[in-house]
Amino acid sequence: MKSRRPFLADHGLQALTEARREPARATLNLARWFRRTRRLGSRDRRIVGEIVHGVVRHEAFLLRAGARSDPDLIRMWADLIDGERFPDLVPASPVEDYSSALGLPLPVAREWLEALGSEGAAAFGAVQAGRAPITVRANQLRCNRETLAARLAEEGVATEPARCASNGLHLLQRTNVGALESFKAGWFELQDESSQLAVSALGDVAGLHVLDLCAGAGGKSLALAAAGARVRAYDVRSNALDELRRRAERAGADIEIGPPAEADVVFVDAPCTGIGRLWRTPAVRWAYRPAAHVEAQRSLLETATKLVRPGGRLIYATCSLLSEENDHGDPGDGWEDEGALTLWPHVDGTDGFFWQIWRAGS
Repeated sequence: MKSRRPFLADHGLQALTEARREPARATLNLARWFRRTRRLGSRDRRIVGEIVHGVVRHEAFLLRAGARSDPDLIRMWADLIDGERFPDLVPASPVEDYSSALGLPLPVAREWLEALGSEGAAAFGAVQAGRAPITVRANQLRCNRETLAARLAEEGVATEPARCASNGLHLLQRTNVGALESFKAGWFELQDESSQLAVSALGDVAGLHVLDLCAGAGGKSLALAAAGARVRAYDVRSNALDELRRRAERAGADIEIGPPAEADVVFVDAPCTGIGRLWRTPAVRWAYRPAAHVEAQRSLLETATKLVRPGGRLIYATCSLLSEENDHGDPGDGWEDEGALTLWPHVDGTDGFFWQIWRAGS
C-alpha cells in the first residue's frame, strides 16, 4: 500500500483542487471528476474520496498543526490516519479549539457551543466524522414503505425503517440509486428524514392548496402531492423546475408549476448556508458567508404572508442551524405561532434542520 501512496496522493491533490473549484457544487463536480478519471479503480476511488473528505473536514485542524499547502494537507492527513496526534499542538480557548476541530468559523463554533453545551457539542462533532444516512421516501402514489422495502430487497438493497418519518427508509449500503428499476418506476425519491418530517409537521394536507414558494427540484412538492395536497410549485431557477417536471412525471404526481398564487399553506424552504448538512456536504465550510441569505429570507417571508389565505398556514424552513437564518420573528399582527422545531444530527439522526409554522387569522 505504501508503494501506491504517491499515486493516491497525486490523485487526492487533483480531486481536492476540483472540489475547491466551486465549493457549492463540490459533490457533483467530484462525482464527474471520478467518472472521467479512468486510471482509478473502484478501490482507488474509495481511498481518494476518503482523502478528500478527510482533508475537507479537518482542514482547519491540519492548518493549525502546520500545513501550508494542499500537498501538506494530504500528507498530514495520511499521518493522522496512521496515528499521528501532533502532541506539540497547544490548546487555545474552547471556542477556538472547537472551531479548529470541526473546521467552523469562530462565530458558528461559539453559537453551537453555547446552544449545545460541551457534551452536546462533542456529540455533534463526533457524528461529523461518520457518514450521513442515505434516506429515501416511499412514494405513496406507487407503494408504501413495506412494499418498497420488499422490492428493494429483491433488487439486492438492504434497508431499515427511518426512526420518525413514516414513509422513510434508510439504505444500508452504497447503491447506484438511479439504476434501480424501483426508482425508474417512481416508487421512491431520495429525501432526508428531516425534510420528510417538515412536510409531515403540517398534518393532513389532503385536498389543501399548497404553494411551494422555493420548490427547487421539488422534494417537498413531491412529498406534499403524495400526501394528497394540490401543489403549486415555484422557483426562480428554471432549471430546477425542469428537474421537478421530470421527477413529477416519474412519480405520477400532479403538480402545477407556475407563478406564486394564494394558497391554504405556503411553504418557504428558504435559501440558506446549508450548514445543517455539514456531515453530508463538508465543502459547505468553504461556501459559508455570514448573513449572505438573510435579506432574501426576510423578503420571502414577507411575500409569503401575503399569499396565505385567511385561516391558512405559513411554514418557514431551512437546512441551517444558525439563529441569524432561523429567528426572523413573527410575521406580524394576526398570526398565531404554532411552534418551531430544530433537528440536530447527533440527537435526531437527520440533517440539521429547522422549521416554524404560523397560522393566519380568519
